[in-house]
Amino acid sequence: MYEQLDKRDPAIRAEIAARFNGGIPYNQAIGLRVVDVAGERIVTALDYRECFLGDPGAGLWHTSVGLAAADSTCGLAVFLALPGLETIATLDLRMDYLRPAVAEQGLWIEAECYHVTRCVGFVRATLHQGERERAVSLCTAAFMRTGRQLKP
Repeated sequence: MYEQLDKRDPAIRAEIAARFNGGIPYNQAIGLRVVDVAGERIVTALDYRECFLGDPGAGLWHTSVGLAAADSTCGLAVFLALPGLETIATLDLRMDYLRPAVAEQGLWIEAECYHVTRCVGFVRATLHQGERERAVSLCTAAFMRTGRQLKP
């Protein structure tokens, strides 16, 4: 029954994304918003908050905020790429920091699941502050498919 969900339907994808994001207390605490799940690329965003600064003097975001947001966004991309509703877990996540995220600007995370096997989903993401071509970091991750089904 759960495998019959049509995850290509934008309304179903939006509902799944809202439940996924809403079910993670940390996402709620930092204000991670789901922006777009209609296509292959999943987009989330964080509005700037002063408490996100790791270096207040220089006005730079703490890297852990982007890392946590990327983990959730990548997980959502894999979750939406799977045929049914099953739990997943982060196996590996690598973040390449290209430039600092600066104060007074939000952070956008764009993730795409590019391959799914029987056991693992593979995803890559770009984190930027409004210009995708000027990424602040790039992420690659792998998520384990646990096989445990969820109820819709």
